[in-house]
Amino acid sequence: MKKIFIILMLLCFSAYALSIEFLNNANFNNKISKGIVVVEYWAEWNNTNKFKELKELKDCIVYRACISKCSDAANEYGIKAVPTVIIYDNGEEVERFTPNIMLQLQASKSDVQSAIDEIVLNKFQ
Repeated sequence: MKKIFIILMLLCFSAYALSIEFLNNANFNNKISKGIVVVEYWAEWNNTNKFKELKELKDCIVYRACISKCSDAANEYGIKAVPTVIIYDNGEEVERFTPNIMLQLQASKSDVQSAIDEIVLNKFQ
């Protein structure tokens, strides 16, 4: 019985650790204000085109922002289509990746990671 309980706890913890936190109007500015933060502006109706590799990015914090629950930020940053990925450095927009006409992100994981790596390297110059 103890083994089953431990396995269930590990599975629950693993699922929690792999999930991506969603931003909302109340916490958006606080969450993007420190460090390198990548936000995918997202909508449930376009879930098939979400940026699946978001959680694999290194040297940054990643979040999703549903445009209906984070409408203030979506309006402030001029989000016209989803998914849109924006990289912030200490609250300032540094890089933006937008979708094509089929509402698919045009950037790859490598493109986004390269932009993050460049931001990190520039901090040491």
